[in-house]
Amino acid sequence: MKNKEKKLKKKLKQEKEKLKRRPKALDDAVVQTLTDKIKRLKSELKDREKLIGSLQKRLQKSAGKSERSDNKNDKQKGISGAAKLLRSQRTARIGVAQKQAWKQHGFLRDRYEYHLENGQEKETARVMANQDLRDSFGDEAGYSEQELENILS
Repeated sequence: MKNKEKKLKKKLKQEKEKLKRRPKALDDAVVQTLTDKIKRLKSELKDREKLIGSLQKRLQKSAGKSERSDNKNDKQKGISGAAKLLRSQRTARIGVAQKQAWKQHGFLRDRYEYHLENGQEKETARVMANQDLRDSFGDEAGYSEQELENILS
């Protein structure tokens, strides 16, 4: 029986060693994967910080340039903060306003030519084209008779 007991003890010892080794091996693998993940995340974080830094520099440069030009304009005109805001809003709308004005002018010219082709006299064609413009774009889009004469001559 001693042999059997010795064999059992030996097997038991081997099993214990296997159990002890496994978690260590598993722990090492887990630790390794986690450290790899941490390294990857740190490098990604550094890349993002670099990107943020470069974007902030670009923003500061553009803000500095616009601030310098605003300061020059402000010194020349003596503009307050509210007036500066209003001016910037107006300049942003200039393109839209010009596009709308060209659209209305083109419409007025087309309607004037249409009425002339249909045999209307110049004065009547101007008035009718102006009325068509007001109908399409609203009353604020219309012109006075003097303006019509200058535009459609």
